[in-house]
Amino acid sequence: MNIKYLHYILVFSACLLAFGCTKDLGEINTNPNQNQPDNIDPELQFTYVLNRASSERYDQWRGNLIYCSNWAQQLSGDWDADRYNTTNEDWLSAWWNNSYLRIGKDITDLIQSAEQGSNLQQMAIIFKVFFFQKLTDMYGDIPYSEANLGAELPKPKFDKQEDTYMQFIQELQTAIASLDESLDAPSSADILYKGDIQKWKKFGNTLLLRIAMRISNVEPDLAMEIGSKAIQDGIINSFDDIAYISYSGSNVDGSNASGVAEVFQDFGVTGHLFRYSDEFVNFILNNNDPRETTLMETYKSDGSINNSVGQGFHLGRPNGVPTGIDNFVFAQPHREIMVAYDAPAIYFSHAEAEFLKAEAIIKGWVAGDAKEAYENGIRAAMRQLELYPNAEPISDDDVEDYLTENDIEYDQSDAIEQINTQKWVALLFDGFEAYANYRRSGYPDLSPGLTDGESDGEIPRRLRYPLDEKINNTQNYNEAVDRLSGGDVISARMWWDVN
Repeated sequence: MNIKYLHYILVFSACLLAFGCTKDLGEINTNPNQNQPDNIDPELQFTYVLNRASSERYDQWRGNLIYCSNWAQQLSGDWDADRYNTTNEDWLSAWWNNSYLRIGKDITDLIQSAEQGSNLQQMAIIFKVFFFQKLTDMYGDIPYSEANLGAELPKPKFDKQEDTYMQFIQELQTAIASLDESLDAPSSADILYKGDIQKWKKFGNTLLLRIAMRISNVEPDLAMEIGSKAIQDGIINSFDDIAYISYSGSNVDGSNASGVAEVFQDFGVTGHLFRYSDEFVNFILNNNDPRETTLMETYKSDGSINNSVGQGFHLGRPNGVPTGIDNFVFAQPHREIMVAYDAPAIYFSHAEAEFLKAEAIIKGWVAGDAKEAYENGIRAAMRQLELYPNAEPISDDDVEDYLTENDIEYDQSDAIEQINTQKWVALLFDGFEAYANYRRSGYPDLSPGLTDGESDGEIPRRLRYPLDEKINNTQNYNEAVDRLSGGDVISARMWWDVN
């Protein structure tokens, strides 16, 4: 799944300059210059969207890592966000602005310009839902039904999150049902699945299962209906079904390198100011996890490995610690494996699908063996490390030994916690989903960071809206804020967050 046709992507990136910016940052989620999509090859646009969703350092840094991965306590960073403060407007607004200006605008135009009913159009709809779920799960109510429609709607309303989720479900169900193996499919342009319709159906169904699980605490009957059908219709169930983008590692800070890796690598061994959280490191070490040597190393300030810190003795950085401490005593992601420039971006893993299935079985949505699904999820999470070019495979014996560890061995009375804690580990570097699933499930059982910040010492529940929305889309912003408990603050809970 290496990215081919790089020259197309570069040509397309140049084309973006013709329409990618707005004069008014308050209308960053629209193109005020026109109502109709630009005359760009839809397949070219599809390649660009699939790639840019993970190859852009700016987005990954200020969305995935600074906020989500820190607040999920997979990472701890020397950033204000790790101390529950969001006063830096540049960091705060970056993910929102780029989500609408780049991916949102392009995927909306692509859906409009692609041949109606084509497989390309259905794939684009599925990916649009995949992408926008991340956005609503971070903020709550967002522009969706009226977003990215240009001058026709320069100040889009903020849809209630419940309404957005209902639209997600409808769009996914229609797109999945409309995928047709008898029709042409974009093979070279599809850098995710090479035009494989069955894999796209599995991707769509597994996304439906994720959505069902997210709303399971507020709409249990609908969640059961949607989730059970998704499993019955066929979800991701093998290593070959994983939705991921692989990178050559060339053209760093470009389309052939991982955006997450660029954050860790571009600034040298500083990394950049991220370390593993002590919550994450302690879980790995306390359970003799065979992934330890693949996941982490402790480095000296000159970039060399600190050989005095061996296996089982790495330290995690507590979340919320003050600035000025020596970050080099704490474990980093293994720089030659986990955050190498050619590290993959995993959009949806076999491991997550198995953990979702295990919880669905426990909830009574479908018949099956929850223990088997849970253990299959762990095995899949171990194996997915093989997608990293420099990783050594973890032996079957090591995996089976891990499954018998005291806190890992399946226990029906603690199964929900076990499933979601293992999912948290498997979702490393997908901070968007790790943070959302933590808020939905309540697991792993995390202790708040050593800080008070804007959330009175509690792990934040959402990110504040950009100030620009308050200034330039005032009426719609105010209506959305009025629906939040406590207003536009990071301690306010969104619709599905009731755990």
